[in-house]
This record gives sequence, structure tokens and C-alpha cells, in this order.
Amino acid sequence: MLIINSVFGDATGGRWQVVCDYSNLLRKQGHEVVMVLSDTLPGVLQGIPTGIEVLRLRNHGHYDWLAAWRLARRLRDRKPSLAIAHCSRSVALLKRALGGSVPVLAVTHSTKVRRLLKADGIIALTNSLREKIQAESQGRPFPVYVIPNQIVLPSGGCPPPRPLQRPPVIGALGRFDRVKGFDVFIDALGQLAEQGQKFTARLAGAGEEEARLREQIQALGLGDYIELTGWVPPEEVSTFLSKLDLLCVTARSDAFGLTPLQGAAVGVPMVLSEASGHCAMFAKETEALFFTVDDTKALADRIRQLLGDPGLQKRLPANAFKRLECSYSEAAVATSILEAISKTLNSFNKI
Repeated sequence: MLIINSVFGDATGGRWQVVCDYSNLLRKQGHEVVMVLSDTLPGVLQGIPTGIEVLRLRNHGHYDWLAAWRLARRLRDRKPSLAIAHCSRSVALLKRALGGSVPVLAVTHSTKVRRLLKADGIIALTNSLREKIQAESQGRPFPVYVIPNQIVLPSGGCPPPRPLQRPPVIGALGRFDRVKGFDVFIDALGQLAEQGQKFTARLAGAGEEEARLREQIQALGLGDYIELTGWVPPEEVSTFLSKLDLLCVTARSDAFGLTPLQGAAVGVPMVLSEASGHCAMFAKETEALFFTVDDTKALADRIRQLLGDPGLQKRLPANAFKRLECSYSEAAVATSILEAISKTLNSFNKI
């Protein structure tokens, strides 16, 4: 069948990777996929699987009736069976463009879910998001499917542990946005430097907070400790992570980010914030170390604990990789997505 897979936003970061993963998964199952994207994106887009058609649409927000009309005209003769929307704007425009003739299945990528309730069903990344969606629906029966993001695992299994580099390399990466908590990461490194802990750090990414983060690094005298490496393309993330001794994911809020999954896939020990998505991904103390959101001292303590415990450096990655195999592999997630699609179609056709 023909499936629309849509997002209106930038073509970088974790959400974009998930959108491309969905297209690839559906194509592998024999479905025809059309990706509906914003016309403001660059001409050449990274990550789109071979053989996927791309339809670009000029649009100006959730209430752009002209954009919905244009989309309806372009899809009129295609007769899609289902649309998957990865943002609330996609939900709004697809519902109008398809005129109720085709179900729209939304996918959560943040903790903001209210505008997704116009869809015919929602894929929630975690149980906590499912509960939030059900609360927002105010008792109205609403189909919600809990399906995490997926990660492609290396064929050789969990990479073997290796001794710490001298000095150990601590890393973080992502979009330079306040919600990612990189200011907390830098402050924690400042505390470690004051206490005489030897380390180097690599912070990869780009975004509107970059100038402020650079100022923070200089103000704390960390210019010789922290290297800002720039944005890492998706195909180079695994290489970046594999060169770290420790990965910190410091987000203040995270629905279910890809970075912890990517870190676990290359076997790097991790310190994660207690954002709801992180807590749903991995078990505390056995698969990753955790710290309270925004608690700089707690993060510094966890980093020090991990750097000083060779046994922990081996156990955490091994256990985290087992979790990937059981819960987040491509095969496991594909089965759940296809089941959600089938249930959405069956429910819609009964209306």
C-alpha cells in the first residue's frame, strides 16, 4: 500500500533520523512510501533511503488552508492508505488534505502532545507519554501504541571494553538548545577541573546557544579542556561516540532521544539525566548512571564515579547493549509499528 510519511521541520537531529528510519522500515516491508516535507529544506537531504519519493510542500503553519488544498490536489490520484505524521503541523495539514478518507497516525517526538490528538491514533515513545496523551484526551477513547525508537545494532555484538584513554575523553552531542542542558554539562566539567580531575571533553553540535556556550567555557577557564567539534552528520555519529570514554546526555526534557541508543550501540558508558525518556530507556545503576535534571554537582559526582570504577565501565555498556537487543532492535520495533498500522487501519475502516 501507499503510505505518506511526513514532517515539517529541519532535516537534522534525532527526529529527522526517526522519520527516515520509518521510511526505510516501511519500504523494506514492501510498501510504497512518499515523504511529504517542507519546501524550505535543502535540495540534497541526508538519510533518505534509496527509492523513496519526496514531495515538498510550501506551508506556513497549522492553519494554512491553501497548503492543505495544494497537498490534496497532489495526492488526489495517488490514493494513499495511511499517513504517518511526525509533527503537529503534519497532523493538521494531512487531516485537511485527506478529508477524512485516510487515517492519520501521529508519532510523538516531544512531551507536547495536545495538538497530536486530532490524529486517528498516536504512537507514544514511552508509557509516560501514553499516560499524558490519555490525560489530555479527557476520557475520550483514543488509540495509543507504545513503541520506542529503533537503533541498528552492529553485526559483531557489543563492542569489547577498552581501557580509558589518558586523559579520559568525556563527550556530549546534540542541538545547541537550552533544553539539551549543555550548560549543565559545562558547569559539571568546571567542577571536575577545579577538583583536579584530569580529562578532555568534546561537545559536538550547533544551534542558537553556541555563542553562549562558548562564553561559558571561557568564563570557567575550560578552553584547554573542552573542544567544540561542530555538527556531526548522522553517518558519523557512531564514529564520534566510539572515540569517547564516557557519554553524558544532559537534557532537561527528552521524550525518547536517539543519542542514548546510539551510545549504547557503540559500547560507551553513559551518564543520563533523569528526563522521562531516559528513565524509560535504561535501568538505573545497571545499564547507565543517572543524575537529577539540572543538578550540576550530581552530574560531576556521577562522572567521577564512573571514571574511577573499571568494573562499572565494563558492566554498564554490556547491560545496556542487551537492552538494545531485547527492546530497541530494528526487528523488534518493526513488528510493533506494523501492528499499530494494522490496528489503525482496522479501526478506521469500522467507523
